[in-house]
Amino acid sequence: MTIDILICTLNKGIVRVKDILFPPQEGVNYIVSYQYTDERYLELVPDELLSRADVKIYKYFGQGLSANRNLAMEKATSDIVMYADDDSRLTPECFQVLRKVFEENPKLDVAFFTASTYTGKPLKNYPSEERVLSDMPEEYIVSAIEMACQRENVQGYVRFDERFGLGTKFLTCGEEEIWMEDAKRAKLSMKFFPIKTVETSTLLKKSMIYVDPGVQRSYGAIMYYKYGVRAWSKCFHFAFDASRNGMAHFFTLMRHFYEGIRYIRST
Repeated sequence: MTIDILICTLNKGIVRVKDILFPPQEGVNYIVSYQYTDERYLELVPDELLSRADVKIYKYFGQGLSANRNLAMEKATSDIVMYADDDSRLTPECFQVLRKVFEENPKLDVAFFTASTYTGKPLKNYPSEERVLSDMPEEYIVSAIEMACQRENVQGYVRFDERFGLGTKFLTCGEEEIWMEDAKRAKLSMKFFPIKTVETSTLLKKSMIYVDPGVQRSYGAIMYYKYGVRAWSKCFHFAFDASRNGMAHFFTLMRHFYEGIRYIRST
């Protein structure tokens, strides 16, 4: 069972990619989707990447993490694919875990795992037991680096919505939630496993919903994408509770929620 690690990076981030790689091993390849906004960044590609037969680099002018992930997936050819950011580090057991999970669950389309900080602290409030997922978990929001997919069952069927995510100017997060909604609509088989496969320094932008307009706009857009006109009620209750608890101003939240809803409706 072959594995492609899909590494997405931008500009100077390319110098960190070499730290993700393990020594070459049979059946494991790395696909680097390298976005750049200025040609001078192309000079930074490390020789350690260029000299390895198991590393393929695809260069694209532009930015946007969702687009980057889609570009990487388009180039994948292995049985199993797993996303990685340039600041993440896979565990030594990662490849063994992926193969075991999919060999024991041959009809599984997507497997979700856990992540921690570099100091070993769990990144989120993960469940302690395996569970089938039919929607976004209630305890936490999944991240792309926590999931692995059977490529042929996902490639060409579910993509990251490029209106959302890091590198966009308006809806700055929420791409995983939209991906999960699309996977649900596509009736993909999904399951969570309480096994750590990655360490990261990633900042969870969802925690900034009370202060960041981009996150607030994203929330409104996500609610509308998932619930249609019911999004108004959900946004109202969220803003009301946040205001009552002194977390944010009601009208500020509602204005940004509305902007997100209007944007998703118009695009």
